[in-house]
Amino acid sequence: METSQKLEQILNHPKPLSDTQKKAVLSDKDHIRIIAGAGAGKTETLTRRIVYNLIHEAVDPSAIVAFTFTDKAAQSMKSRVYDRLRSLGRDDICYRIGDLYIGTIHGYCHRILVDYFGYGSYDAFDANQEMAFLMRVGWELGLGNDGGYSRNCEEFLETVNVVNGELLEGDILEKKEPEFFKRMRKYEEILDSVKRLTFDRMIKLAVMNLQGKPEKLKHVKYLLVDEYQDINRAQEKLIQLIGISAGLFIVGDPRQTIYKWRGSDEKCFEDFSRKYPDTETISITENRRSAKSILDLANTFSDSFESQRYDHIAPTRKDKGIVAHITADTIEDEARWIADQIEKYVSSGNCSYSDIGILMRSVTTSAPPFIDEFRRRGIPFIVGGKVGLFRREEAKAVGMLFCWLHEGSWWQKNPWNSKDSFSWNQLLPESIKAWQYVAPYTLSDDISEQIIKWKDRTLSGEFEHFTEVYQELLRTLGYLNLDPDEPVQAVMMANLGRFNSLLTDYETAIRLGGKKRRSWQQDMKGLFWYIHNYATNAYEEQQGDDVRAINAIQLVTMHQAKGLEWPVVFMPGLISTRFPSSKSRNPNKTWQISRTLFDAAKYEGSIEDERRLFYVAATRAKDVLVLSSFRRIKKAVKESEFVSDLPKASFTELSMRDALPDYPLTKGGDIEDIQTFSAGEIINYKTCPHSYRMRQIWGYQPGLSDYLGYGNTLHFCLRTAAELIKNQGYSPISAIATAVDEHFFMPFADESRSRQVKQAARRKLMEFVKKREDDMRRIKEVETRIEFPLQRATIAGKVDVILHEGNAIEIRDYKTTDQATTFEDSSMQVQVYALGLNMIGESVAKGSIAYLDNATLRDVEVKESHIEAAQRTAEGLVEGILNRDFKACSGSHCKGCDYGLICKWKGN
Repeated sequence: METSQKLEQILNHPKPLSDTQKKAVLSDKDHIRIIAGAGAGKTETLTRRIVYNLIHEAVDPSAIVAFTFTDKAAQSMKSRVYDRLRSLGRDDICYRIGDLYIGTIHGYCHRILVDYFGYGSYDAFDANQEMAFLMRVGWELGLGNDGGYSRNCEEFLETVNVVNGELLEGDILEKKEPEFFKRMRKYEEILDSVKRLTFDRMIKLAVMNLQGKPEKLKHVKYLLVDEYQDINRAQEKLIQLIGISAGLFIVGDPRQTIYKWRGSDEKCFEDFSRKYPDTETISITENRRSAKSILDLANTFSDSFESQRYDHIAPTRKDKGIVAHITADTIEDEARWIADQIEKYVSSGNCSYSDIGILMRSVTTSAPPFIDEFRRRGIPFIVGGKVGLFRREEAKAVGMLFCWLHEGSWWQKNPWNSKDSFSWNQLLPESIKAWQYVAPYTLSDDISEQIIKWKDRTLSGEFEHFTEVYQELLRTLGYLNLDPDEPVQAVMMANLGRFNSLLTDYETAIRLGGKKRRSWQQDMKGLFWYIHNYATNAYEEQQGDDVRAINAIQLVTMHQAKGLEWPVVFMPGLISTRFPSSKSRNPNKTWQISRTLFDAAKYEGSIEDERRLFYVAATRAKDVLVLSSFRRIKKAVKESEFVSDLPKASFTELSMRDALPDYPLTKGGDIEDIQTFSAGEIINYKTCPHSYRMRQIWGYQPGLSDYLGYGNTLHFCLRTAAELIKNQGYSPISAIATAVDEHFFMPFADESRSRQVKQAARRKLMEFVKKREDDMRRIKEVETRIEFPLQRATIAGKVDVILHEGNAIEIRDYKTTDQATTFEDSSMQVQVYALGLNMIGESVAKGSIAYLDNATLRDVEVKESHIEAAQRTAEGLVEGILNRDFKACSGSHCKGCDYGLICKWKGN
């Protein structure tokens, strides 16, 4: 294909880009800054730029890195890149899509630390896991010395994140805030002792290591960054370090900076052209999402911003759309009117429930009347925001019962009134009442007696771990009578899986580092405080994409709505005491270091930040936008200034007797995201689709044991040994001895047990290496990442070992034992990896599985016929997952299933 024709296809297929988008894609500058307004097609611009780099400039996929703000945004961008490449006939590049990094900054920093700087044995905490861990170890840090322990923990963590995010100098901190500096260093030592990284520390560590060895990323030639207005100073420094050898292409819109309270700094976007004087700045003002009246309101509102003034966004759509405004008497009236409009639109066939978003400044304050009204009418809904999970009666029921296990507990009904609570002796009947509300048909007549027996068994130490305790409770509540194929019950089961994640987060925190003896009474007391002081305001219910795009109304915060869109958007509760948030008028957060050491006001919010949030929320609407408020709660309230200050011509005023006009809503949208599955997930689905759904989609957790992590640490020791042999000339025996002595780590075993297991593992690995010494010398690569297309998905994984085999290669998978997975399934995994490697031109001559426990080796057939058979099987499995076919498959594997206690199909 001619170069000009190829370029024409990149720019115009499947839809032509605008002139400004084309200019951005074709720019030959090393530093490019794109100002992309709401709905301007920035994801498509980034996608085409990547495709342009790959095809027109023939850049190797491994030389391109793209940062997105969320994993969901990364999946969307990767799907578009894949789709554009395939439609342009470049399957050869699609086969190497795993070499192209598209993901979050945190994810990339973790990869850097693992690949180049010796953190391969570390796992990462998410925010909930970190808080659970800090609430365990905070006493050692002195956070309980002056009362208010949970508050002190939260303030400490917020301050630590500021220090990491702002890259505050350690020597200055030590001089100015010696007590905090000492605590932070102690906390980092504790994290290192259990080999855990936190999100913000990952970025800080990546920056520190790259400052000394920037050449580690010299292979990166292009770095693209989405949502640049939302990065912090540590992320900016990381980008600058990568930019030493790479061109930078950034996209952002300071009008949409809504995460300053998490450290985002829109000044990074403004400073970019100053730091890089050769920067080309391109503004993309076209909006492809919203109808004209919605954009007119957004443009008018943006003129009220004090700090930034940019060109108005211009509609490409010709239709006007609807912007309406209503004022109800009470919040309950507001909820009823909105429910009426939803029923009208859905019953007419004009839209589905999932086409409607209800965006709130705070779900905690505004969602309850909507939840009650939707339940009364049978309207399906999903709740976001920190109040989400425990607005569900099923989660509240099991939450209260776990708190009830500690006799000094209670349950706070009203987050703003500590006196509005259930006392300990009310928890059992109230939890049963909550469960009866959603699933009365599952309970036995003697349910109270059964739950009391469950309590006695738990506190007497009959169960091994929290998951076993939880599954026994679910059995007692009649969980086996729930139908996973009935939509309402499926959401209930998904939310119960989410509570299982909460339990595992807590148990992980209290068991890390090993525990000689456990006291269930003490553990339940700690769990109560974790739920009461943190979890009830932190855990969300399973979201729409977690339960595979369930058809339901989405009640979410305006912050959560960033990056999303709906044909119909309601923005209720627009009263002066809620929006702008009262916190923005009197911030003054408490920090554990002096406010003079950093820009504290940035983290504390302002009226300007609230204006940006209103702007973001309004621009999520495609066709219909409804602004609403009410006149009184207990007393009269005023409408938000954000609405009252708008010109009356900005919207159509409706009364409570009026209905929204009919309007033809836009259908379709972006291409379906291409999902990525690990090879292990595919095998899990092959074994039992229902077990796959429980684990991968609903989040039910396997139980924690002392031996958890054994396989991972053996793999890491083998990887380290292979690197010592290849890079430093160690003999195989000395390499494995060194690797085990320095890196073997059992995260949940106590010191005595860990020592015993380490000695046994050392003997087994030494026996294996003695038998396979020649193989250790043939190692070409270890833990090689692989990702390749299969059907409407991609398969990702890590090949444990690639060995030289003449002019070809052998791929080998390590297994700790031959008991956990059948040889047939293990062979299929090797064959699937061989398929992916063949796609990128590798010649796979042999496959094998090494069993470390007994130092045996079994060959795997990797002839073309066997790989083709494995491909057909894998394609069928992927198709089953995508079609949501989760029928249970009972058999001999049920005996070792993690979910046997709560599976009605369990075989003998």
